[in-house]
Amino acid sequence: MSSKLRVGIIGCGGIGRSHVYGYMHCGRYELVALADLSAVAMEEYDELFGDFDGYHPTHYADAREMLDNEELDVVSIATWHTGHTTWTIAAAARKPGAILCEKPMAVDVGSADEMRVVCQRNGVKLAIAHQRRFLPSYAAARELIAEGVIGDVALVTSLSGAGLPNDASHHMDMYRYVLGDVDCQWVMGQVERGTDRHERNTRIEDRAVAVFGFEGGTRAEIISNMTPSYYQGCVIYGSEGMIDLRTRYLRVLNADTGGRWDHRAPDGRFFKTDVEGFSFEYVEAGAAQADDLADWVQGEAESFRGEATHGYKALEMVHGVYESARLHERVDLPLKTRVNPLDLMVESGHLPVRYPGRHDIRARTLRGENISTDEENA
Repeated sequence: MSSKLRVGIIGCGGIGRSHVYGYMHCGRYELVALADLSAVAMEEYDELFGDFDGYHPTHYADAREMLDNEELDVVSIATWHTGHTTWTIAAAARKPGAILCEKPMAVDVGSADEMRVVCQRNGVKLAIAHQRRFLPSYAAARELIAEGVIGDVALVTSLSGAGLPNDASHHMDMYRYVLGDVDCQWVMGQVERGTDRHERNTRIEDRAVAVFGFEGGTRAEIISNMTPSYYQGCVIYGSEGMIDLRTRYLRVLNADTGGRWDHRAPDGRFFKTDVEGFSFEYVEAGAAQADDLADWVQGEAESFRGEATHGYKALEMVHGVYESARLHERVDLPLKTRVNPLDLMVESGHLPVRYPGRHDIRARTLRGENISTDEENA
């Protein structure tokens, strides 16, 4: 009997590929099953990953059939956002060892709570794929902050885009992670939405700004779709110095560096920054996430840095921005509204669409004639 973990993927789109690369590069998994409505999508996976040792999946058009037929240790949920709750609950009912669900965790915090309840009921470990937690530069920033290298952190700033549930949810998870997973206590935000903009079948705003208050007094500020470019990472301002954090490197400035930026590009467990270049973020984060997940599933680690509590709190921060815009006030967390506040604003007429015409910024990733999708599509 193989010691490798048996994994199945629900949703064979672009983000699912990142999951497969992580599992295959890690070397501790067998990918035994794929489920997608598109046979072409699964065939594309076979062409892309067929040379990897451990890749030998059976194809399923019905994900529930896959869950019933295969004895899976790990299930990846890589559908569009509207499918996260449906398929996490379906997978949890079959009791795999763990579920790795893409971010954002769900379309609202009420649905995210349902995911946690069903996983707890069935004894299933639930993780959310905020994979940048596993980057060496992010871990180094967290350690430097904990060691007091830049003193007390007063402010974190970042630039985002493509919708708060999408790119910005990674920023919100990043704030908590580098600060030592402290809780966000309040949110003050504003959004603009004059178009009927969606991202992977989920309403998103056109622009947003927000301030977050954390335990210990640190503030974070995010600006989304207000600048010509944006990136994953942030600038961290402390009483004794600064950290400029990026996915492949970080720069540190304090008295010990002589007031100059000290550039550091730590290598990962699986890949080296100077060899992989731009791809480093994607290959290293996925492999390290899969490696630590295997430890958690096999009982070699008591905790996992991608555990669902963190994904839930990042989602709360996203929807806290929307709730602040809806109520026109600072919103304290935990969030009391269980549905999506942006949906409430649009559907009530509070945030009317001035330029009608629904469009999805991810429609380009669909196949054939499709320009929309349902909750089962990747």
